[in-house]
Amino acid sequence: MAQFLKVGAGAAASGVTETLIPIANIGAITSIANSANVTTITIQMAKFQTVGTYVITVPGVTGGAGGGATSASREKDAAEALNAALTANPGGVVSTLGAVPALLQVPAAQSGQSGKILITQAATFAQYTTCTYTP
Repeated sequence: MAQFLKVGAGAAASGVTETLIPIANIGAITSIANSANVTTITIQMAKFQTVGTYVITVPGVTGGAGGGATSASREKDAAEALNAALTANPGGVVSTLGAVPALLQVPAAQSGQSGKILITQAATFAQYTTCTYTP
């Protein structure tokens, strides 16, 4: 496990483009929730001098024409991205929190063909919009 989790966002209107969260000081991931097309990850810190909360937000689609994403799948995608980042880069310094899908890839309708499958809509990924720390 790396020493820091890098999130590609900072506090709103702060001009900060990356936030480093000390992984050893994380006490718990208290929630991953999707509401009003925004997924929120809440991380509770629990070590000396870092007791507080980080809240990470990422916009996205929770369904719609060809989107295929639901609130549950958005929360699952965010959890998988967070878990992958926390377990990546053993012995390293920084592990980056990867993006979550905004729209899923849509293949062309199949009627028994085999081989190459055409994609009618490419997958798109949402960027994190804020990562704020509250002591």
